[in-house]
Amino acid sequence: MDQKPAVVPVKVQKKKQTVLPAGGLGAVFFWVSLSVFLGATAVYFYSQYISLEKTIRVLKEEDELLKQENQKQRAVVDQLQAELSQTGSLLKSQEELLEKTTQSLKAVESKKMEEATSGSTKENSSLTKELENRLKAAFPEEIQKGELTVMLQKNGVVARFAKSALFAYGGIKLSTQGKILLSKFLSVTKPFLVNTQDSKIEVCSFTDNDPPAHEVQDIYPTNWEISAIRSAAVIRALIQIGQLPEGMFSLAAGGETNPIADNSMLEGKEKNRRVEITVYPASPNADFRATANPSLINLEKTKQLQPHH
Repeated sequence: MDQKPAVVPVKVQKKKQTVLPAGGLGAVFFWVSLSVFLGATAVYFYSQYISLEKTIRVLKEEDELLKQENQKQRAVVDQLQAELSQTGSLLKSQEELLEKTTQSLKAVESKKMEEATSGSTKENSSLTKELENRLKAAFPEEIQKGELTVMLQKNGVVARFAKSALFAYGGIKLSTQGKILLSKFLSVTKPFLVNTQDSKIEVCSFTDNDPPAHEVQDIYPTNWEISAIRSAAVIRALIQIGQLPEGMFSLAAGGETNPIADNSMLEGKEKNRRVEITVYPASPNADFRATANPSLINLEKTKQLQPHH
């Protein structure tokens, strides 16, 4: 009997298969990327921590330096305050001394001024009274006729001339009689005007309340112009007759203001038309109503024009 060959079993080795996580390659890439990101983030924050720690350390050092500097500055300030306090005390003492000295000087000056004013007032009062008496003695006839009134005023003497005594009716040029009266007036007053720097003469003319005549209103729109031109004529005559400096005179124009009588009556109008010459032997603190240089007023061009006031 034939024998069958023996059958030897052969083991077949199976190849192992690689098991991938769920999701495949995409999932692997995700986890790898996440790991890299987290690592980079950790490195970044660690570097920031190190930098912040250095900054804090530097700030602490600077703060310490600032504290030390602040202490030094405070010491300097304390020293300056002490010196300032000492200086302030010294200045206060000097101010008190200066104030006492100033008050003392003011008291002395005030006393001197009072003495000087008292003496000047007495002297000026004596001068004005003497001038008043001499004018009244020199013009008895004119005073009796009402052509001149002499009266005292503070620091001066007023000679009130009726307009008709110096000017022709309705005129702006001095009459011959007017020039004679002014010459006589100067013969009395000039001795009281020795000090031409302090002595003053004010001339003020007044009119009644009638308006200027129609034919002259282009040149004399109001009574102000008429009174001003008459004052200028008087001043010019006084300068020429008495050889007095122009700076001694002040021109005032009263117009129809300050009437001394009732303008509703002819007699009152006549009294209101006047020229007042005030002589101040010593310069007063007068409030002049208007001033002008009489040499600047041209009387020649108005020769033929005669206003009615």
